[in-house]
Amino acid sequence: MKKTLALIIIFIFFSYAVTSFAKDSSKEDTSVSTPSSSKTIDYTLPYPGLLPDSPLYILKVLRDRIVSILISGPVKKANFDLLQADKRLNEGVFLFNKGEKKYSLAESTISKGENYFEKGISEIEMAKKQGFTVKDIFQRFHLASLKHKETIKGLIDKTRGDVKQRLILDERRVENFEKRTNSLMLQK
Repeated sequence: MKKTLALIIIFIFFSYAVTSFAKDSSKEDTSVSTPSSSKTIDYTLPYPGLLPDSPLYILKVLRDRIVSILISGPVKKANFDLLQADKRLNEGVFLFNKGEKKYSLAESTISKGENYFEKGISEIEMAKKQGFTVKDIFQRFHLASLKHKETIKGLIDKTRGDVKQRLILDERRVENFEKRTNSLMLQK
């Protein structure tokens, strides 16, 4: 009886996660700026939820993988990948705010988020080849790349040593994403 109840709860949890993302993810609000300085990028990172230092984080990762598998279409997949990249970046920021002991985990989380970012750009390129209209999503990715670069640059200033060097590599990677989205937006 307990196993059946647990399975029902897990099924409801995953069903909710799939249906909530299945709604048009392009309606996400990314228009609010962060108040840290007057030259911030006008893009809001989503609340990360569970952080990688939580014992329940594995459930979040499992849920996200299942949702990713269930998404069809390169544009929706790209939107999902961008959401995951943004969440991972904000998870890294939250971890940085917990102190120096979490810096390495934070950088690793950010790096994994940038993997999602790269995957999302590839999905958009595929969508473009298939004839989908991708101008709006490329603009979102471009704006997101600017926000990622700004955020990582702020974290670089807080660190030193090996973590700082890895964050610098992450920043260079995001700069390449920015160039890639720029060149793809200009292509017809």
